[in-house]
Amino acid sequence: MVWNIHFQFAALVIALVIAIMCFGQKRLNFAAERAFTKLLFIVIVCVILDILSIFAINYRDEIGSTLTQISCKAYLFSIVLVACYAAFFSVAEIRYTFKQFWIYMTYVPLVVEAVVLFMCPVKVYVADNDIFTYGIPVLVTYAFCALYIIATFVMILCLRDKINLKRRYAIYFWMIAWLVAAIIQFVNNELLVVSLAMAIGCMYMYCKLENPEYHLDFATNVFNRKGFEMIMSEHIKYHEKKALVNMEIRDMNMVNEVFGAHAVETIILAISKFADNIPDSTLFRLEDNLFCIALDKPEDAEKALEYIMKRFELPWSVENGTMEIGVSLSYIEDTLKFKSVDDLEEVVHYFAAESIKRPPSEILTINDEELAVRQRSLEIRHAIEWALHNDAVEVYYQPIYNIKEGRFSAMEALVRLRDDKGSMVMPSDFIEYAEKNGMILKLGEVVFRKVCEFIQRMHVDEYGIEYIEVNLSVVQCIQTDMARILKNIMGEYQIPPYRINFEITETATGSSKVIDKNMRELLDYGCSFSLDDYGSGYSNLTYVVNLPLKIIKIDKLITDSYFLSEKVRIATEYTIEMLHKLGMEIVVEGVDSEEKYLAFKKLNAEYIQGFYFSKPLPKDRVLNFIQEWL
Repeated sequence: MVWNIHFQFAALVIALVIAIMCFGQKRLNFAAERAFTKLLFIVIVCVILDILSIFAINYRDEIGSTLTQISCKAYLFSIVLVACYAAFFSVAEIRYTFKQFWIYMTYVPLVVEAVVLFMCPVKVYVADNDIFTYGIPVLVTYAFCALYIIATFVMILCLRDKINLKRRYAIYFWMIAWLVAAIIQFVNNELLVVSLAMAIGCMYMYCKLENPEYHLDFATNVFNRKGFEMIMSEHIKYHEKKALVNMEIRDMNMVNEVFGAHAVETIILAISKFADNIPDSTLFRLEDNLFCIALDKPEDAEKALEYIMKRFELPWSVENGTMEIGVSLSYIEDTLKFKSVDDLEEVVHYFAAESIKRPPSEILTINDEELAVRQRSLEIRHAIEWALHNDAVEVYYQPIYNIKEGRFSAMEALVRLRDDKGSMVMPSDFIEYAEKNGMILKLGEVVFRKVCEFIQRMHVDEYGIEYIEVNLSVVQCIQTDMARILKNIMGEYQIPPYRINFEITETATGSSKVIDKNMRELLDYGCSFSLDDYGSGYSNLTYVVNLPLKIIKIDKLITDSYFLSEKVRIATEYTIEMLHKLGMEIVVEGVDSEEKYLAFKKLNAEYIQGFYFSKPLPKDRVLNFIQEWL
């Protein structure tokens, strides 16, 4: 008897070890994973049939020719079946793009193989150290395996843009290993290495692609961000509706400061175990403190939200005590609203950040209205980025009337943007967004450069313009190098510092130490400062008294209310009187009628700004307008 089964037993051990590792971990059960599981199962069956066929050949006299034929034919059929499912596995990620006709066509060689095996006998050759099968069924098996291998290569080459690079390389390795093994076995019948090549191919694909640990968070043993992207991408592609509950764990910085990093890990682990036990759900950890729970039905999500809220009303164990931990919840009813997993993931992160701004007890429902707000934010971001990149940032100037001198002596620079369609985007739409996202730093620098260039080229002093007011945001004010950057720009355009008056808001004055340093440096350089929108914020008198301000600008809200409320009228009159006694000049904003102009002129305000005289004008019109007043 010839027992040439060393390679087969090695292959069986490898395949079984892979199966144990694969099924010993939590699995997402996405399409590629299911395809690999089927392929691995068929490989194991194929290897077992290979071993059984050798037993059958060796004991053919005892068991009879019928069982021997069945054993050998079953093995040959399983080889073609492995080749078929290897082809399926190679395109598992994009199977939705195939028409049903082509899927059916893939099974045709299997049917033909079955017919050939049924009609033609398998011939057996046994020698001293050699045992193999031959005949028409064997040749047909080799031919169909070659056909599947070639078809798989062709599919991967044609669809390479749609197939993951690692998957392509893994399939290439599998096919080349199998092809080399088949050639070796065809040339040298003593080396039955096809089964070993299949097992090694499975091992390589498992290590490269299908190891469930790739999709698990090491610290909590729940699915990670990669797992979320993988399974949600598949749900969206196949139009499988899911509901999502997002949990942003609060207070972790405080826990870290009080109890240390180990306590944070303990609480996060406890929370993940709790959330992972929610019925009919799949838990993902997207960031350190952000979890996402996927559920099949909206009603399941509502139950999960209630379940989570009740649990977070109770304290969590930490070190030797307990601590109440807050959670911010957001809820997506239908993931099919999103075209891609990137869109979905961006929405999850966006609203997780938004939910933190709300009370812990409030659940943020991500409905069409909320998505529209986010979409508008994205459009604004795109408009800012496009404008900065394409020099579409424009500066308009609103003249400021000097009552005493009866002329325009200053202007305020106001930023405008044009989007990629040429439409104007107003500051009320983009300033707040730019401040929240740090884009105001680049935007502010571009605006200041344009103002300096305008002063240099247009010689505004010849039109009686003594200075131009430039707004500084809170974000700019807290930058330690703000003064240096602004001074460098003024130096670059050779602008006398007294031509610039910087406007800051009451909010900016709250960062007193930082802003005081920047203000002192710019004042020493020769610039001046105004407090903008006075009366719209907290109007803290301490800041007004202590900061080196030259001008106070009365907010339009106060200007309008002056004529509507007796209390506001009295408070405004006393405020202007007080500011004059402090040696400050007054600009009244929002003056849009003669009545308002005359009223504040009577109160001895030095400057008037508003539509009564002029709305903000582009740079090519504003000086012509001022010229008409000279």
